[in-house]
Amino acid sequence: MVTAILPSMVSKASSDTGDQPLPDSASQTQTQKSRHSRLAGLVGLFTGVGALLAVGVYLPLPSRLQQLGVSSEKALADTYYLAGATGIVVAIACYLGLDPEIETAATRSESFPKARSVAGRISQSLAYLPEALKLGLKIPSLGLAFLASFVARSSSVGISLFIPLFVNARLCNHPAHEVEDVKAHCRQAYVIAAQLSGVSQLFALLFAPIFGYFPFRHSRFHVPLVVATLSGMVGYIAFAEMDTSEASPALFVIVALLGISQIGAIVSSLSLVSSSVTEQSLSPQVTDAATPSSPDNHEEAVSLLDRPSRRQTHEHLKGTIAGVYSFAGSLAILILTKFGGLMFDRLGSGSPFYLLAFFNLGLLVTVFGCGALESYKTLG
Repeated sequence: MVTAILPSMVSKASSDTGDQPLPDSASQTQTQKSRHSRLAGLVGLFTGVGALLAVGVYLPLPSRLQQLGVSSEKALADTYYLAGATGIVVAIACYLGLDPEIETAATRSESFPKARSVAGRISQSLAYLPEALKLGLKIPSLGLAFLASFVARSSSVGISLFIPLFVNARLCNHPAHEVEDVKAHCRQAYVIAAQLSGVSQLFALLFAPIFGYFPFRHSRFHVPLVVATLSGMVGYIAFAEMDTSEASPALFVIVALLGISQIGAIVSSLSLVSSSVTEQSLSPQVTDAATPSSPDNHEEAVSLLDRPSRRQTHEHLKGTIAGVYSFAGSLAILILTKFGGLMFDRLGSGSPFYLLAFFNLGLLVTVFGCGALESYKTLG
């Protein structure tokens, strides 16, 4: 939902300030792209706040309730009730805070009428799906956003799932430990895993606005994504080789790189998909009288370049594009949990982190490939 709402919020802000981007104005287009990036940075910032809320409040809450005399089952249930109540509060805040009139001219256009029946809307959405997938191949920034979503969600799973598993495997299941020492070591593993996850999400929170306001965010080679992927590659490979029996400063530096990589991919992908949706493609307003079928109207056809061009965005597909974006992230979660779990059991506890480093390498190669393609088109 956030992915679908962002383009409309930026368009609404532009219309409210009277800042309508003109097709032939690079500065106006750059200004709107900057709005996309800043808004994505704010979304990433509050994503970090939510992660810290989970680590600092929800995660230790069951044990704290048990210390107050609550049974373990009821403590766990009360924690879920609190999380559910928080979701309801956020939903009410969104309902009251979001402008119901956030609907751009593209979505209200007669060229893209909305079906009234539920079946008609489902059929219309399915018809839009191939077009959204083609746009991902046609527009490099949109395809890059889909791949960045894949990497971002896989990083989220890696930090929240495989870091605790990795620490537990190194401490709780060590063959040199006596049976009576397992409980103490598992307690230590829980503390270390919580510390590492907390530091990772803290740096994600701190770097979210930095990626949103990055001065090179609109360069051809997408410097924020380059920084995020390099941080991820270095961080995941180093973490797989680290000794997690104690929380050393070097270990905190490594998980900080993981948090930077995660939030960099999230903010950059949101910014790319939002700006791609509102990106304008130009098509001249051709009339029947302007066809070059006779010498009389040949000059009129030639003068089409001087005529106002019709500005067309992809906002009528923003919901479908958001769905493909979320699907890419969900696919990453399925792949990493399945294959990462198998690799963890059969190849070693550090193998899922090598898989995550490989994902970041693939994104890095794609970033440079898209940048080189854009440079080639510009020179050509």
